[in-house]
Amino acid sequence: MKLPNANRADLGTKIEDYSLNFRHRKGQHKARVFLSMLGISLENAALLRRAVLEAANTSNDVEPRGDNGFGEVFVMRFAMNTAAGSALVLTAWIIRHGEDFPRLPPAISFEAVKTEIQMHDLVALLDEVPTRHFATGAPLTLRRGQIGTVIMTYDGSAFEVEFSDAQGRAFAMLPIPAETLILLHDAPVAITA
Repeated sequence: MKLPNANRADLGTKIEDYSLNFRHRKGQHKARVFLSMLGISLENAALLRRAVLEAANTSNDVEPRGDNGFGEVFVMRFAMNTAAGSALVLTAWIIRHGEDFPRLPPAISFEAVKTEIQMHDLVALLDEVPTRHFATGAPLTLRRGQIGTVIMTYDGSAFEVEFSDAQGRAFAMLPIPAETLILLHDAPVAITA
């Protein structure tokens, strides 16, 4: 479905005040992800604003989530590409009781799926993952932030990731859903205005 009355969507200041704000207690984490994955910061926030509005007006992939007591909630995901990278952006919208246009509340963020993950890329886990030791079968937990190497892709929905110790000995190898991985970068990307 389409976002109702998307041509009158109100973004407010949530992108600048929250999602790209390195000084916001919670938003700072989103700001880091937007900068590292898409090269978007407060200096070029207009790129994100335009992309969100364009997606709101063109996407047919909007999920209604029902009434939360304050209004009807909708979720929309869209792919965004910049010179710095690609990502799947998640937005949540509300049409408040007594209004007939969607607003963007402070809930714009990245899904963990970064579309540019390729074979042999270094990735990190966004969640803890229980598994077994590759050689011994002993149970272990891979912690959030654990770094691994992509050794196989499954149509972008999941990746086979090998986790190794400092000496390069594999201790875990398993498929990881794309939404629980983040691509690691070792070089900065210039920000364009």
